Amino acid sequence: ARPKQAIVVPVVQPARETMLLTGSFEAHATRLKDPNLSLDARLQVVTEIRDSIEIVHTSEYANFLQHFFAGFCSLLEEVPPQFVDGPAQKLRNTLLEILNRLPNNETLRPHAGQTLRLCMQLLDRDNEENAVLCLRIIFDLHKNFRPSLEKEVQPFLDFVQQVYKT
Repeated sequence: ARPKQAIVVPVVQPARETMLLTGSFEAHATRLKDPNLSLDARLQVVTEIRDSIEIVHTSEYANFLQHFFAGFCSLLEEVPPQFVDGPAQKLRNTLLEILNRLPNNETLRPHAGQTLRLCMQLLDRDNEENAVLCLRIIFDLHKNFRPSLEKEVQPFLDFVQQVYKT
C-alpha cells in the first residue's frame, strides 16, 4: 500500500491595498512636504495618491486639492527634469498623471491658471514622456476653462510655432 501524501495548499495573503482615506489627506500631505523624506518614500506617497485617485470624483475633491495641489506643484518645480528612468523621473511622471486625471470642473477652476503655467514651463524643459502629459493637461484646461485662460493662449501658440521651427 502506498503511503498517503499530504496535500500542501499555499496560503495566499491578499495584496495590501493602500487606500487614501479622506482622514489621511493631511498626514499624506505632511509626508509629501517633508524635506527629509527620501525620493523613494516620496514616490511611494505619490503612487498611493495616484492609486486612490477616484477620491477626486467625490465630494472630497476640494479637500484633496487643498491638501495636495501646492505640494504637487512644488515637487514638479523642485525635482529636476530627468532624461533617464529612475525614481525622480517616476515621481515627476506620476505627479503629472495625477494632474492629468483631475476632473476639469468648477472645483479645479481656481487652480487652472497655475496648472497651465506650470505645464507650459515643463513643456519647454522636461522629457518627451512628461511633455506629452503636459500637452494633455494644457488641452483639457483650455477646452474647459477657455474664457478665463485667454491670456495664456498666445504663449502656447508661440511654443508650438517654436517647436515647428526647430
